[in-house]
Amino acid sequence: MDWKAESAVLRKNSGNEDYEPLQPFVSKRTVDRSIWYEGQLVTVYAQGENVGNTCCVWEGNIPETIGPPPHIHHYEHELFFVINGSIRAWVEGVPLDVHADSLIFMPAGRIHWFVSTSPVTRMLSFTVTASKGFPSINNNAALFKFIGVPAEAVTLPPTIEVKQLPDPAEILRVTREIGGDFPDLERLGWRRGYGKGVDQADSAAKH
Repeated sequence: MDWKAESAVLRKNSGNEDYEPLQPFVSKRTVDRSIWYEGQLVTVYAQGENVGNTCCVWEGNIPETIGPPPHIHHYEHELFFVINGSIRAWVEGVPLDVHADSLIFMPAGRIHWFVSTSPVTRMLSFTVTASKGFPSINNNAALFKFIGVPAEAVTLPPTIEVKQLPDPAEILRVTREIGGDFPDLERLGWRRGYGKGVDQADSAAKH
C-alpha cells in the first residue's frame, strides 16, 4: 500500500490538494534542546518551521515558588499538563490549582501567571494559535533563550539565583515580538521578588 499516495487522494477529495503536509519527527529530552531559565530546566520539543509555527511544546522543571510574572499571549491559547508536582495558576486574578495528571487551559487574550507549589514541578506546556485570523508565532522559546543560557546538563541549574536579568525594556521588546505583553506591573503593585512568587502573585490578584 502506498500510504503517501492514499493521503494525497484524501487531501484532493477534501479540497486540500495544494496543501503540502509537514514531516513527522520525534523529539528527545536532550541537553541541546534544553535551557537554564531563571532556576528552571526548560526543554523545547517542538516549535518553528518543523511545525509550521502552529504550536510550541516545551517541558518545564520548576522549583517551588518559581514562576513568571503576569503576562498575556495575544494570539495563542496555552495549556499546561502537570506530570509531577503542582502549580497554582491565576487567570485574570482567579486562582486555579493544578495537580499531577491534570491540565489547565489558559485562553489567548487573558492575563495569567503561575508558580510551582511543589519542591519541583515537571509539566508540559503547549501553545496553539487561537484563531485562523491570528498570526502563527508560537515562539515562547525565544524569551527563554533571551533571558536564560544553554543548559549544561538535563538537570536543574546548580543555583536558582539570577545573576542579572536583561534590561526590562529589552525583555518587553522580545515579548512583544513573539505576540505577548506584560501589564504595568509597577502600577498594579506587583514586584518581581525572585523566589517569592506565591506572596507576590497573591498581592497582584487583590489589585
